[in-house]
Amino acid sequence: MDTKELLTRMNDVPHVSGYEDELAQVLTDVFSQYTEVSKDKFGNLIARKKGTGKGPKVMFMAHMDEIGMMVSVLCDEGFVKFSRMGGIDARNMLAQEVIIHGREKVYGVIGIKPPHLTSPKEQQKPVELHDMVIDTGYSKAELEKLVKPGDIITFKQELVSLKNDKVACKALDNIAGIAALYCAVKNLEHYNHDADIYFVASAQEEVGCRGGKTATYAIKPDIGIAVDVVFGRTAGLGEHESYELGKGPVITIGPTVTRALFEDLKNTAVKNNTPYQVEVAPSGTGTDADAILITQGGVCTGVVNIPLKYMHSTVETLMIKDVEMTGKLLSDYIISLQDREKEDEKCFWKN
Repeated sequence: MDTKELLTRMNDVPHVSGYEDELAQVLTDVFSQYTEVSKDKFGNLIARKKGTGKGPKVMFMAHMDEIGMMVSVLCDEGFVKFSRMGGIDARNMLAQEVIIHGREKVYGVIGIKPPHLTSPKEQQKPVELHDMVIDTGYSKAELEKLVKPGDIITFKQELVSLKNDKVACKALDNIAGIAALYCAVKNLEHYNHDADIYFVASAQEEVGCRGGKTATYAIKPDIGIAVDVVFGRTAGLGEHESYELGKGPVITIGPTVTRALFEDLKNTAVKNNTPYQVEVAPSGTGTDADAILITQGGVCTGVVNIPLKYMHSTVETLMIKDVEMTGKLLSDYIISLQDREKEDEKCFWKN
């Protein structure tokens, strides 16, 4: 399966925070070809690829949940009021097509008052999320047979191929990170490595990095690397806050990141001619790394990101080659760990 096909399969199933089961099943089928796959009580998917036992225990983690919504009230008129799950931006909501995952799929639209009937004062104000409703076309009586409060809602947005190796869809944050893990595990299929590798698709990152905490606690890795997305360069974003598409993975430096691991990842990229960029994160990273770092007695932590435009919208956009170069960096890093046990001064995870 190529990268674009995997992204398409993942985007096409709902995986809102706490409701990642369908995506977990897709990933079980995909990763079982290369690893031993299990699912923990929290909903994290853990794919283990055994090493010789002579190397460290390495965990690569990418969250598998997407932002979405939840049904809160069925209105008398047959409209559906909803609450956000994760970082939904109200500006992206108007005129969107959605799917309510009830007893069966119910399709709807988020409408807006026509401009002809909107006062000049109203036109100057953004529409608040609590004022929006979903129109399914059903009456309330019909709707109650299919939908109930607590049902999840996703955007109806298929993956679209753009020019120059770019694709766009609703959930590249963070199915792109999952795809990078898949690229890495494929690269290592026939490689006899020392490290025990855990490829983790974590649950509920968008609502508090919850799965990242529980999975790290259970695995107890020596090295934990979060694989996520970072702001891609668009109009209005400067070089200090965004990163170029097509220029490779973005390696993070900051207090959340173990400096020796940052240097290791950077040196691995240089040695293997993989282009890379550097993100400065002076506080937290906004990724599962923030949870990995402080689990139990602490974990040597790194972050590798994929540049992504229009984050937390229905048209998130990236370049396929950035995903694949990220996967290459991860697999190259595993290879770089060979024989490190003979050079104790370089085994920073033992300190």
